[in-house]
Amino acid sequence: MKFNIKLFNSFATIAYSKIDDPSYTLDETLGVFDYYFSRYELTLKIPHPNIRVRQIEHIIRVMSFVYDVHGEYPDIDAEYYPAMIDKHFATEYRDSDYNINHFFSGNIRALRLYETSY
Repeated sequence: MKFNIKLFNSFATIAYSKIDDPSYTLDETLGVFDYYFSRYELTLKIPHPNIRVRQIEHIIRVMSFVYDVHGEYPDIDAEYYPAMIDKHFATEYRDSDYNINHFFSGNIRALRLYETSY
């Protein structure tokens, strides 16, 4: 993988340390990021662009839940992410660069969760 995961993990560890009572362990959190970035590179044949620590922190904060169509927040175990990420990269969007920030925006994850769980 061309993406510098070691450097990213150091930034993600800093972001993780700023969060009070995170839902996932650090290893689970880093595992979700690592899987996403490896699938991004495998699919698009380029490394994922760098993201800011502030963006990493936001992703870590929202990683364990989604907004569903009723405004509820079902919990997501970290083990659901590989299937959701695979489905994300198999989905054709009208206007997306498949950046991780897109995946963690709007109802993208809720839709992928429903598609892979039901």
